[in-house]
Amino acid sequence: MIYALAKTLLLLFISAVVIFPCPANAGDIEDVDSEAATHSAIFTKGRKSLQLVSGVLFSPTVVGPRTHVFNYAQTNLRIGWMLNSPRTSKSLLRGNVEAIFEITNSIIFKGAGDYMGGITGLIRYNFVQPHTKFFPYVQGGIGVIYNDAYKDHSQDAIGQAIEFTPQFSSGFRYLINENCSIDAEAMFHHISNAGLSDRNSGINAFGGFIGLTHFYD
Repeated sequence: MIYALAKTLLLLFISAVVIFPCPANAGDIEDVDSEAATHSAIFTKGRKSLQLVSGVLFSPTVVGPRTHVFNYAQTNLRIGWMLNSPRTSKSLLRGNVEAIFEITNSIIFKGAGDYMGGITGLIRYNFVQPHTKFFPYVQGGIGVIYNDAYKDHSQDAIGQAIEFTPQFSSGFRYLINENCSIDAEAMFHHISNAGLSDRNSGINAFGGFIGLTHFYD
């Protein structure tokens, strides 16, 4: 497990260096303190984000059926679009909505099968306060994955090659300059096939991610 996690995190940071050119200098860090460099620039309608997160999920959990152990390391590449801009209110719930398209890939390191991969649609709500570098968020959505775990008939959790993945996450971004953030996230991840197969007790997994985001116009 530790080896799989270390390998996943190493892959994340190597990929991040290539994908996220985020040069930072003293001027950039000072600019983050301004409202224009935080919510006004990053979370305005029409802006985009590219996020890479990686981590580990564990099953079974206290929620749902007590299926066989099913643990996997997951890496997600997400493209986001800001659908609106934050309002000028001073509410603690002040924020904006972001639509996200995700490509997901998982390596199963304990349990049936070896891999899962697919796509996910997510809706995220960013909590946006002025003059801060810290931006919490919540998100939810559903995806479709292909897997090889269904080939193992000693388990009844995953019964076919195509499965659905309803999920919910909560996390935060911390700005390191005016274009980039480091991220952390906790996820509840469900896998099942909506009764399309006789084997469908499902997987309920919980885990965490770390990542990086690059914001652009």
